[in-house]
Amino acid sequence: MVANLDKSTVFQCQQCGDCCVGRGGIMVTPGEIKAMAALLALPEAEFCRCFVEASALGPRLTVAGGVCVFLMPGGICRVHPVKPFICRQWPFLPAILMDPDELDNAKTACPGLNPACSHGAFVEAALKHARGE
Repeated sequence: MVANLDKSTVFQCQQCGDCCVGRGGIMVTPGEIKAMAALLALPEAEFCRCFVEASALGPRLTVAGGVCVFLMPGGICRVHPVKPFICRQWPFLPAILMDPDELDNAKTACPGLNPACSHGAFVEAALKHARGE
C-alpha cells in the first residue's frame, strides 16, 4: 500500500529506489554529463571515467550493487538537481503512457503509483506534469 498517498494523486515518489535500478540502463546525454560533473565539481573526463560506461545505445550511468551509482541511502539521488531526463520523466515514460498493461506492471514495482488510478487518469497526470502544473 502506498504511504500517505492522496486517492486523487496518480503518482507521489516514495523514494524507494526501484526506478534507480535503471533496467536497460540510465542513458545520459553529453549535456547531462556536463551538468552532473559540474554539480560534483569534477572534470567531465574524470566524471566519465568514474560514473559512465559505454553501451550499444550510447553512454549510460554505471550501476553499483544493482542500482544507479548515484542512489544514496534513504532513496536520495546524489545528483538530484541535475538528474538525467529519463529519471525526471519517471513514471511518465512513453511505453507506460501508450499501454495500460505497462501501467499495471509499473504499479506492481513502484509504490508511488496509485494502484487505483486508471490509465486515462495517468495520461492526464502526465500531460499536467509535462506542462509543469
